[in-house]
Amino acid sequence: MAVCFDRNAEHVRQVIEAHNDAGDGGVHYWFLDQTGLDFLGCDGHTSAQDDRMIAARLAPFLSSLRTGW
Repeated sequence: MAVCFDRNAEHVRQVIEAHNDAGDGGVHYWFLDQTGLDFLGCDGHTSAQDDRMIAARLAPFLSSLRTGW
């Protein structure tokens, strides 16, 4: 699985799509909606508040994956 929220996100999505098209169903892509993130961490990275928001957004996607765990 790839999680991206930078300028390379579209390239990553294309690679994941190519893997899926080739029959690799074990590779997934999730787009992070950056709405509401403050990026107030060190050097413009996500803050602790951002990390909580990202976790809340990512959890449903992860729960939807059939991992067999």
